[in-house]
Amino acid sequence: MARAGPLAAFRELVAENDALIRAPALDNGRQIAAARATIHTELVRGWAEEQQRASGYDKPFAVVALGGTGRGEMAPHSDNDFAFLFADALEGNAFLLELQRQILHTSEFRNRYGFTCLALPFSLDDLPALADRQLNAFLDLRPVHDPGALSVVFRERIRASFDSFAHFLHVRGFWQAQWEKAAGESERLDRFDIKNDGLRVFLAGVWTLAGRDFLHAHEVYQSLPDPRDLEAYDFLMRIRAFVHSRRPGTRLAFGGGHHPEDVLTFDDFLSFGEMLGPDADERARFEFANDVRARLLSARRRVALFTKGVIERELKAGRPIGPRSPIVFGPGGLRHTRATQGQTGPEKSRAALSLLLAAQHYAVPIDPAELQATFRDAGSWLERGPDLAALFYESQGLADSFAFVSQLDGAVDRLLPGFAKFECSIDSRVMAERRSLRGALVGQKLRALERYVREGRAVLARGSSSEGVRVEVEAALLDTDHLAAVKLALVTKRLPLTEDDIAVRADESRPLFARYSTGFSGIPLAAYFAPFARECDFPPEMLRVAEFLVANRRVFKERAAGLNDARQVTEFAELCRDENLLRTLFVFTCADRTEWESPETDPARWFNTRELYAKTLQRFRPAADPTRALHAAGYSPEQRNILKDFGEDFFGGVYRQYANRFGAHLVRLIEEPGTTAVKAAIVRDGTAMILGVAARDYRGLAATISGALWHRRIEFRQAHLFSAMHHGLALDFFHLAPSPQPLAADLVASIEDAILRRLYIADADEASLPAVTGQATLHEWRPAQYCLRFETAAGGSGLIYAITYKMFRHLRANIFGLTAHTARGKAFVSVYHSLPNDLPLPEAQRILADRF
Repeated sequence: MARAGPLAAFRELVAENDALIRAPALDNGRQIAAARATIHTELVRGWAEEQQRASGYDKPFAVVALGGTGRGEMAPHSDNDFAFLFADALEGNAFLLELQRQILHTSEFRNRYGFTCLALPFSLDDLPALADRQLNAFLDLRPVHDPGALSVVFRERIRASFDSFAHFLHVRGFWQAQWEKAAGESERLDRFDIKNDGLRVFLAGVWTLAGRDFLHAHEVYQSLPDPRDLEAYDFLMRIRAFVHSRRPGTRLAFGGGHHPEDVLTFDDFLSFGEMLGPDADERARFEFANDVRARLLSARRRVALFTKGVIERELKAGRPIGPRSPIVFGPGGLRHTRATQGQTGPEKSRAALSLLLAAQHYAVPIDPAELQATFRDAGSWLERGPDLAALFYESQGLADSFAFVSQLDGAVDRLLPGFAKFECSIDSRVMAERRSLRGALVGQKLRALERYVREGRAVLARGSSSEGVRVEVEAALLDTDHLAAVKLALVTKRLPLTEDDIAVRADESRPLFARYSTGFSGIPLAAYFAPFARECDFPPEMLRVAEFLVANRRVFKERAAGLNDARQVTEFAELCRDENLLRTLFVFTCADRTEWESPETDPARWFNTRELYAKTLQRFRPAADPTRALHAAGYSPEQRNILKDFGEDFFGGVYRQYANRFGAHLVRLIEEPGTTAVKAAIVRDGTAMILGVAARDYRGLAATISGALWHRRIEFRQAHLFSAMHHGLALDFFHLAPSPQPLAADLVASIEDAILRRLYIADADEASLPAVTGQATLHEWRPAQYCLRFETAAGGSGLIYAITYKMFRHLRANIFGLTAHTARGKAFVSVYHSLPNDLPLPEAQRILADRF
């Protein structure tokens, strides 16, 4: 090989192997596959020795073959699978960089040896992170160049630390998802993926056996009781090699070891006679092809039966979740082999909680028979313990754990005092939905939180970013303590007794179900979580976060009813104290309201919630100039100055994302003084549908737009009106109420026309105002800024238009914001405005009393 040169040797040896593949011998599948693998491993061995010698690298280093290459099972279009092993850290390793230069960053290795070497680097520090497919590949680790026996160190280190039960579930998961189905289709001729639906069906059984003690597949092969199982597998390798030989040219990889060359079609099943060569007659070819098909059918059936028997035998015996663990996995799920009725309460509790924890950690069910064994009568003896804390720190499955324990009357209440009263109680949501008790709703919230984290991590892994606030990303940024605190607060938020609960109970204007819908344990919030630290090893700081969340469970909702001005943001920042607590409260609020009062049903309030969160976050993490996007959009310095006149409230919040959408029009209004055009558009922010308007400002603009919407029978929930006071410009945003009916195509044009003509604010319009009845109050909201609050039990369409018209006409008010919401059968409208300098507050209040 060396005398001929590596490239010539590679081509010669491959040609010899190809000739064996095209020959009619059928019982040499393993020899062909092993020889094909040896061609690659020997060339890589010589190259690795040469590179280490040339570099003078004298630290522990090895090149190993993994997966099919490590088993010596390669076909013409197989991937080769190698790894570089280092004892030291990989970063900055000059020797590794040189190896990667040759195999990855240039074609040097391929040009010299004839194939691409697919090798990933690993250090001993990487081993704890090995899982799933990658861990499975390391089962069949085989040294290629290993002068210091580093591969032995790697195998022993993995064997000592890997989770054999997780590996078993990984293999079984593939069996259930794909291979079991394929095993039942042995007669299929139109499509047969010989690798995934044949070879891997057999390997699933081998990996199941190998995974117990992290053995190489060859060790399992030698211990198989029936040699015909391995012979069937070898025959599949023989046929795979032949099918590959019928697909000359560059192979096409689909990723994950999937190749189109592995897929047999009907024509391939007719082609086996080709192995006899061109001199054989048609009858001989016909008989030979029949024999091959018969053996192939037998092999497909045999490997399927082998693996099915291995996995079912493992389940029947019970697969332990760990060495010497009393918890085993059987056909019905997990069971505890040592839990007996003779144990003490603490012992039985440890057994029960450990079984729950195992089920949650591995995402597998508990055997239902355990309800009458390990968990029998748990409502009379279950006690808190350290595994309870571990349940909340697991990344998944808490909802399923609580659903399981909830079957046991009184059990959850022993863990979380007050839960029994809570889960059967009635509140406004239950009264409105008339569908289920409150206990079931906890599971929905926990699953929503897990979904947020899962989707957010996927977004972060992709490196995606966006201007807006996404709860998924914020949830994924939480550390384990804050995430566990959110879960604990979601489960317990109605159980401790808070000061707010006491005040609500004293409010006799509320119905009884509303007054007594919380505080079920009767234990004050300050004392509720104290035993959790002592009995369950919950970290004290984590419990303080959970207590904060419960105490402030409504704070986002309450503050979202107003405007997010600088004072509001300052107060909120002082409440949350730091960025982590702010983010945790936001994620908790979103999970808590995932379906009830959700963004789909109340988009305006959730828009305010996101804006308050974004603005407060900037207080903890001051960013660069928020108007920097204007520069990136190509606005000149003069044009940027025009738009910056809208102020910090605009550019410091989430509305700034619309600066470019309306900016060009606003600049045009200044640069072309004669222009009076209006730009209106419907924009979306999540579930919020917003009417945006850019126009020259005039007093009464809010009433004009409100009137135009009322005349089109369109309700809205809030409006934020921004002014560039030095330039006489307005940029207003009206949040439209959800409606099952689509918006009319001419809505935007009608709004623009109403603004241009200043409709709905003439003296004559007062006579046709919608009738409103209710109580109006006027008070100073901020220095020199005021809030008119209107409360009515009548509701009615056009309420906001009537209020804004009267404020424009009689108070000469300059409106910059308004909100509207309903609660307990009443409608509330708050209008934020300034008054003329010559109109003092007492006089304005007198006018208000006359006109409302």
